[in-house]
Amino acid sequence: MTPQAPLNLLIADDHQLIIDGLIQILKEEKLVANISSAINGHEAVSKAMSEDIDCVIMDINMPILNGVDATKLIKKGKPAIKVIVVSMLCDASIVSKMLKAGADAFVTKDTGKGELLVAISKVMNDEKYISPAISQNLFSHLNDRMINPPANSKHLTPREIEIIRYIAEGHTNVEIAANLFLSTSTVDTHRKNILAKLQLKNTAALVKYAAEHNLL
Repeated sequence: MTPQAPLNLLIADDHQLIIDGLIQILKEEKLVANISSAINGHEAVSKAMSEDIDCVIMDINMPILNGVDATKLIKKGKPAIKVIVVSMLCDASIVSKMLKAGADAFVTKDTGKGELLVAISKVMNDEKYISPAISQNLFSHLNDRMINPPANSKHLTPREIEIIRYIAEGHTNVEIAANLFLSTSTVDTHRKNILAKLQLKNTAALVKYAAEHNLL
């Protein structure tokens, strides 16, 4: 690993006790320069955009704007900012959703100081990090979805399911094309084929179908 300059951290959590605890254990660390805090996702996005922030320690369940949406907005506005999720919600589907939103690391709130410092160090070296305690569950979850997709989705191709998920997240054809390295016309064709295959009339019906058939 390359030596790291001291970092400007932002801690986003709706529990002041958690914020105070994290500040207490991190403030004396050499890799930390300054620590800011936010009590909801909206404030986290605002500070990430307006302040010189290198890394955000992000909770998931927060008022006004949750951690998933806050992470998406931060990554869209400033992709270089690293996001480490620290949460008690460690269900594989939640972890997967946060990683898709752009999070660089995921650790549980009962982790120790040492592991949190490892996560910070790794993400600042452009690596990903997931607590060993949840990585196996995540692998099993993703593997099961690949091997045993929902019965009603078996006639959809993996690419079509991938595009459905992007559509459900509100992405435009142009954005989906950029993310999947496809042409916009190809994505548009996929979208039309999906609607025809599922006999659905519009995007709203497609999103509802995806939710009902556990495709998200």
